[in-house]
Amino acid sequence: MALAGEKVGIPSADEAPMIVMARYKQPLAGILSIALVFVISILTWWIFFDPRWHNPNPNPDIVMEVTAWATVIGGFGLIGVVWAIWFENWPYYNWFKTPWKVGLVGTALNFVIILIFSLLLLPWFTSLYGSEILARGLPDDPYIAWFLGASIFGALSGSCFSFAVLWVAGTMYWPFFKIKQPKRGIIVWIIGNAITILAWFLLFFPAGERTAPSEVDAVKPITGFPSYAFSLGWTQWLIFFSLLTMMVFEYWPWSKLGRKQPFIGMIATGACIVLGLIVSVLFPYIAQYIFDPFFVAIGGIPPGPVPRLKGWYMMSITYAIFLICAVVLVSLFFDNWPKKYTQWKNFLYRFLLVIGIGTVTFFAYYLLSPFVFGDNTNFWSMNPTPFVLWFLWIEILFAYVWRKWPIYRAV
Repeated sequence: MALAGEKVGIPSADEAPMIVMARYKQPLAGILSIALVFVISILTWWIFFDPRWHNPNPNPDIVMEVTAWATVIGGFGLIGVVWAIWFENWPYYNWFKTPWKVGLVGTALNFVIILIFSLLLLPWFTSLYGSEILARGLPDDPYIAWFLGASIFGALSGSCFSFAVLWVAGTMYWPFFKIKQPKRGIIVWIIGNAITILAWFLLFFPAGERTAPSEVDAVKPITGFPSYAFSLGWTQWLIFFSLLTMMVFEYWPWSKLGRKQPFIGMIATGACIVLGLIVSVLFPYIAQYIFDPFFVAIGGIPPGPVPRLKGWYMMSITYAIFLICAVVLVSLFFDNWPKKYTQWKNFLYRFLLVIGIGTVTFFAYYLLSPFVFGDNTNFWSMNPTPFVLWFLWIEILFAYVWRKWPIYRAV
């Protein structure tokens, strides 16, 4: 998830037998790539998850079942992509010389991981974590227990993509980067999953209401700790700062402060954790005083105090995810375009591009989602997370596993 180079102590490309190059110049290559990913994302959303077309539960009080599956599949899919990155698509990467073959095999393995998490591990976790709910025996209890289990167990993806990826990418496999695959991948996989489970156990495992009477009560309220919304916001803002600095800014300023590994990774990890924490605490107030008045001004009708507060936290979380999607777009689809200026100007233009894309897509979702995605018509009750997480999974799968084929080709 970073550029190769001795300066930051990253493995070289000696183990990468396939190099890809864009068929078109930037920014056209990036525009075509994101257009393809969006078309795939929106079509699959309409087919499988649009709640207007197929909600398998007729109970009007249960509104999240279809879209919750998009969150679960997208989150577990992201875990599979992260594992593929840690193993550098080993072993099938060495077997094929064309990106689409690597993409097909990698996607098939990704689906296997999703199926294991969704059909084996999630039901097992739900049977334990939601056992008190299931014991009540009411008609809606199986779904409430499933939703509780999906909310808590599904947060593994946030823990993996935040704390684990931050450390592994920040140190770039130190001190194991000279070890060949698959041994290096196994070691990194063990370390990364240990960090994932530790972060998840501290932030999310205690955040569920294990006797919840309804879907909306499945997680602990925002006013206390551990708070599911707070922990989720922290992980998403941590992801944004880590990917922004390591991918868009090419490890600046951490490479200036640390000079070599593991100090670069240690500084990056500590700084991004603190930055993510600070912004996750402050941004709901930004949503309250900036986003909230805007939505009221364009005709939005605020709900009661508690749903309104939840809406501010949801805006903070989803704005961070939209920014993460923008970081991936700028760094991987536009190849960190532009590059022709001085370093600080390049970084500034890329940063403004990330903020601009993230902000425009954030507001576009809130304004258009009832018509395009089937979301709630009330701004404070909207939940962009299912579609955005689904889109992010396809975006990163396309970039790392498919190597952006067919917009890019092997050379």
